[in-house]
Amino acid sequence: EAREAIECMLSRLAAQRRTDTDLAAIDASLRAMAVDIDKGGVGEAADQRFHTAVAHASKNKLLRDVMKALADPIQETRLESLGEPGRPPRSLADHRRIAEAIRRQDPRAAEAAMRRHLKIVSDIRLMRWTPAELDESADSPNGPPRRPRDE
Repeated sequence: EAREAIECMLSRLAAQRRTDTDLAAIDASLRAMAVDIDKGGVGEAADQRFHTAVAHASKNKLLRDVMKALADPIQETRLESLGEPGRPPRSLADHRRIAEAIRRQDPRAAEAAMRRHLKIVSDIRLMRWTPAELDESADSPNGPPRRPRDE
């Protein structure tokens, strides 16, 4: 929920505030993702660069800092999602939709595209959840994992 709220806002702000330099960084990450996927990789490093470039394009330092604080759990979900068979090319298509909305300076479309992308990532995480994780998290100070609420 935190990632969705923050990244959707970052995408909205990026569409409003992006510069040509920001677009170049976003485009470079998309090209790198495509090359890695074409070579049989999952595009993980370029995926991370894409989200960082969108955050930078938002021009909101506080939200960027929050994303940095969430980097480890985000990386974990990124790897789980991209590890799903056939997921890397679909993820690339999601990222391209986000980038195009930012390019068109369409904040609502950028936010919607990011929300759709993150919903898919979240759904993959839920599909991989096992009862053993509940046992492991019972000892955690944060308690058991919570399923996201339906919107």
